Amino acid sequence: MNLDISVMSGAGNKFIVLDNRKYKISLDEGSELAQTLCAGNDLLPRTEGLLLIDDAPASSGLHFIMTFFNPDGSHGAMCGNGGRCAVHFAERQGFFAASRTPEVWFSVAGISYRAEVNRIRNSVCLYFPEPEEIAFPIMLMLEGGIKLTAGYVNVGSDHAVIWFPEAGGVVQGGFNNFNIEHWGSLIRHHSSFPRGANANFYTVVGEQTLRLRTFERGVEAETGACGTGAISTAIIAHLRHDMMPPIHVIPPSGSELIVNFYLKNDGLQNISLEGAAQVLKTVTVAV
Repeated sequence: MNLDISVMSGAGNKFIVLDNRKYKISLDEGSELAQTLCAGNDLLPRTEGLLLIDDAPASSGLHFIMTFFNPDGSHGAMCGNGGRCAVHFAERQGFFAASRTPEVWFSVAGISYRAEVNRIRNSVCLYFPEPEEIAFPIMLMLEGGIKLTAGYVNVGSDHAVIWFPEAGGVVQGGFNNFNIEHWGSLIRHHSSFPRGANANFYTVVGEQTLRLRTFERGVEAETGACGTGAISTAIIAHLRHDMMPPIHVIPPSGSELIVNFYLKNDGLQNISLEGAAQVLKTVTVAV
């Protein structure tokens, strides 16, 4: 079978994206395909997930359905930057016309999300429901009796958040060069997170700006950016440092993400993630 593939970047997160109206790829097939395609080959770069974009039922009020697969084939979680790429892709493929559709609605793992295409900033803004869980502080016991203070946020995906300056006395190296593969893996598999968690390390560089590095579950490596990680880290930065939104998040890719939310009745409302989404290349691959 030949697949018409779009390789996309959401603020540095790279994805394989398919119009699944053409192929009707099942969950089991998608899981296997993700493990093959995301590994990269002569035509494709190594990527951090596979997105399948499908029609939504006419009665649902949705413009499309997105299914996200990690490179290890796991699925069922939300991907923020993947969702923003899906909106951009779906518009290109004619699922909707942004000029006539101020609000785009789609679902991931049975949860509906709203998005907007911003022509002026050439970006996609994706809105999230209130997190399923927020916990801060959590004390993590690591190897050798090491203790780290963490935050935890579930915004459709599980995230542990570490303030790097506090961890700096334990984690050897500066923010740019510490061994995130080692420390991220320890936190990702920590018993405090039964489903596993993405591990986010951040440092504050301005009144409303932070830098972020993320070790992603399912990728099992650091990624160029992480959308749900940016949201989770912005929330913990608000709780820990009283940082007020909008919060600007600079991932390793250097492509800025903007996290916004409103505070009401001790809760968070209208959580949004905005940033660039673009097609890097299109290619036909035989599988």
